Parts: sequence; C-alpha cells; structure tokens
Amino acid sequence: MPNLSLFLASTFLASQPAVDQPAPQQVRSQETTEEGPDTIIVEAPPTKLERRRELRKMATKMIRRPRRQLPLGTFFMPICPEVSGVPADFARAMEDRMRRNAKDLGVRVRSSPDCRPNITVLFVPPEAGPPEKWLDYNSDMLRHLLSFQRMWVIDEKGPVRAWNVTALRDSDGAPQKRRAGVPTNTSTEVNIANQVRFVSRLAHNVTMEILGSFILIELGAANGKSVNQLADYATMRTFADTSSVPPGDAVAAQTIITLFQDEDAPEELTEFDRALISKLYSAPRNSLARRVYSNVAGRAVNLEEASNPQEN
Repeated sequence: MPNLSLFLASTFLASQPAVDQPAPQQVRSQETTEEGPDTIIVEAPPTKLERRRELRKMATKMIRRPRRQLPLGTFFMPICPEVSGVPADFARAMEDRMRRNAKDLGVRVRSSPDCRPNITVLFVPPEAGPPEKWLDYNSDMLRHLLSFQRMWVIDEKGPVRAWNVTALRDSDGAPQKRRAGVPTNTSTEVNIANQVRFVSRLAHNVTMEILGSFILIELGAANGKSVNQLADYATMRTFADTSSVPPGDAVAAQTIITLFQDEDAPEELTEFDRALISKLYSAPRNSLARRVYSNVAGRAVNLEEASNPQEN
C-alpha cells in the first residue's frame, strides 16, 4: 500500500492505523430515578425478524429508487474504475481495491489497466471551492440525468457528490430498439412500455443498466482516510445508486457510507455493505426492488449471526 505521509505534509492524505470496531450492542442498560435510584432496566436484543425489518428499512433508505416502480440499477458491462486527483500510486491502489471488491461481491470487472473507464472517482482540490459550488442544475456533468436525479446530486450534503447514468433495457437486458411510428422525442421508458412482452407481479418487464458512475470527493475531507476506506466508500457509492447518510441520522448497522461523518467509521466494507452489493448483483436484473431489499436484509442478518455465534 502506498505511503502518503510525505505527500500529505504538502497536500492532503495520510493513512491512519486500523481501529477495532466495537461489536454491535445487544443489551442496553440505563439508570433511572422513576423507580428509585440506580434502578437498572435491561432490554432484550431484537428478534431475528425485528432485525431483518430494521436492516430492510435501512436498505430502502440507502438505495436511491427510480420513479414509477422501475428496477434498481446495476452494471451489466464489467466495471473499470479510474481514480484521479491524488498521487498515481495511491490512485492505482484504490483502483485495485475496487476491482478486488467487485470480484468478491459478484460484479463483473475488467482486469486490464488500460480499459475504458465507466467509474470515475475524482478528488477535487481546494481551489475548486466547497462542494456546493461544484455543480448546479445546468452543469454539463449532469445533463444526462432526469430532473429529480439532478436534485439528488445537488441536494446532497457533505464533502461528496455521486451519481449514476442509467438506461432502461428490455427484460433480457438488451438495448432498446425504437418502435416504428414512435416519435423520437418519446421517452425511452414509454417506448419500452409499448413493447412489453409479458406482464408479471413478480418481476419487471424492463431492466435498468448503469452505464457510468461518478463520484467527486473533496480533497481535504480525505485527509486521514486510508486507501481501503476510500476505495470501499467509492465501491458503495458507484456499484449501486446509493445515497449518503444525512448528518445526524442514525443507522441500523455499521456502513462505510458514514466514512465522512463518523469519527469511528469502519475501516472497510461492513457485513451490511457486502450484503447490499452482493444481493443486488446476484438477483435477476428485472427483480422487484422490494425483493432485493428483503434479500439484502436476510443476508445481512445471516452475516451478523455468523460473526457473533456466541450471541445466537
């Protein structure tokens, strides 16, 4: 792993030593004076069903859901990350880490270092100003997004801005062929709907392909973060169309997405993070979103139980 200590003295980054994360608290106790001094109230940990519901709710909040009940987006073509704005050795280490994450989580990946990038990670220098100044509704970088998707990006808080460019495909994932007689200004969504081959309550008749992912990170905010942390954060924000956690919001499970707002953020992808990406990519591409959310929650609970067998 590249050593950035000298570089950080003049610009921005430094790796920090790994810190053991505390195990999730299962039993809570508190003092109260309602029944006398030093009364202890012990609350039982949530049942497996309750825990699944908590994690499912977390997944629904973290994954940006397309409108009109469309499927969740995933990459179909192999991913090829490109990192810029930091020293070359640090950038290559991040890219290699993202490729390893992809292989571990079931995401197709191009191993060639000279592949055409479809994931862009850019560290923005201080002279660009605060994140609020980077983009606006009419920015060229956002021109491929729908209006509500642009607002997702513009309204994000903190030192990061991230988005995916997506395209609807047919139920087999093939590019859409425009139907004869359909005006050229007709939306892709309507055009595909006119060519539906089947109707089902168990699956969508279209799929959503991520064509490219972009993430801008304030250079100064990366100070003190390790290669693994930054690469894993970028993994979670680009392999899926996820949002950051609003400042002050509690999360039901640890996640690397809290990297820029939690002083005790994880050192790498967590059990929940791995469950989210792996289940999103192992599900059929036209799966209903609610099915994916349930699969993520179930997998995350199983991983928690496996890592804490003494509590089962």
